[in-house]
Amino acid sequence: MLDVTQGTMGGKPFFLILQEMDGDRKLSVMIGATEAQAILIGLRGILVPRPLLCDVYISTLDTFGIKLREVIIYKVEDGVYYSSLVLEGDDGTEYIDVRTSDAVALAVRYTVPIYTVETLMVREHIYEDSNGAISIPVSSVNVSVLKEALERAVKDENYELAAQLRDEIARRADKENEKMTE
Repeated sequence: MLDVTQGTMGGKPFFLILQEMDGDRKLSVMIGATEAQAILIGLRGILVPRPLLCDVYISTLDTFGIKLREVIIYKVEDGVYYSSLVLEGDDGTEYIDVRTSDAVALAVRYTVPIYTVETLMVREHIYEDSNGAISIPVSSVNVSVLKEALERAVKDENYELAAQLRDEIARRADKENEKMTE
């Protein structure tokens, strides 16, 4: 199952919700408004007067006899999901790195499967309690969302959560500083 929903935080981000075929686990991937629109247009089969970029990509693949076979979501790091397109042509199979939202927009149009690795699903799936409240792993959101959640936690005097969020923000800043000094 695949769905797109709008969040409730500050800038009202969109979330791509991917549910496993034979189970209840779901992944939540934060995406932009443009990407959400492209996915929803594909899901609903809406015809647009001019092609979107994903439609141009599909036309290009078709023109050169290349088939999209599947999408693989293989990792998440600091709120960024990583995916590959599995393409098949005369020269064999190729894996192309692509943003997850773009991969899903293409998969919806081609009606090809979207897979993820089991370790990612185990670690990153969202949790839903009996009241319908949803929580997502900290690793699946970006720093701006963490900062908003930190502000809300401090305002709500939830200092234990605030400390955890502060530590995650600091860990990511340290990691970014390490990358810059390499």
